[in-house]
Amino acid sequence: MKTRSVTDSVVQCIPALLLMSLAVWPLGPALAVADAAGALPEGWREVRFSGQTHYRQVEGCWRGTSDNAASGLVLESRVNVSQTPWLVWSWRASTLPAWPSISERSKDGDDFLARVYVIHKGWLPWQTRAINYVWSREARVGEHWPNPFADQAHMVVVQGRTGAGEWQHFARDVRADFLRYHGIEVERIDAVAIMTDTDNTASRAEACYRLPVFQVRR
Repeated sequence: MKTRSVTDSVVQCIPALLLMSLAVWPLGPALAVADAAGALPEGWREVRFSGQTHYRQVEGCWRGTSDNAASGLVLESRVNVSQTPWLVWSWRASTLPAWPSISERSKDGDDFLARVYVIHKGWLPWQTRAINYVWSREARVGEHWPNPFADQAHMVVVQGRTGAGEWQHFARDVRADFLRYHGIEVERIDAVAIMTDTDNTASRAEACYRLPVFQVRR
């Protein structure tokens, strides 16, 4: 996501946490759009932050098409991850986009073909933590790093620069991941989100998602 002025709140500048602003902070430059027309998955909302990634249901999945834009879909729902710790989802992209040579670990390169967020709210805004499971254009599966905008969010690569044209299936033990990447034990998750974004790199990308759900076992 592109940085805003220094007067903006921290969350409004952090892609990994901007969706959480729906429930925690005023939206500022981000715009929450309710699913009034039934054009989004039931219970999910869209957050537009820089332009609009267009999401629509196609052949049993939700396709996000981003052209120099960043917006996501968020489901705000408290989940007891001591009972259902496994987050499962799938995504697919027909082709890999042509990205400029900008590191995705930098603010200017923080765009991803596909992301799935899990977000845990703290008692205070700065205690909120998030994990981004991402399809990386440059890193290997298993690599991870703090988000370049703020270390409250952690980027975890679950898909490298392979697999175009095929469905990719994932299952993550969210409790274990929060302990590993943030050093905290969590009993709940407060929101899940998806996003395909290309606003920093002025690129175009498209990916289709089978939406994430929590379950007892992988």
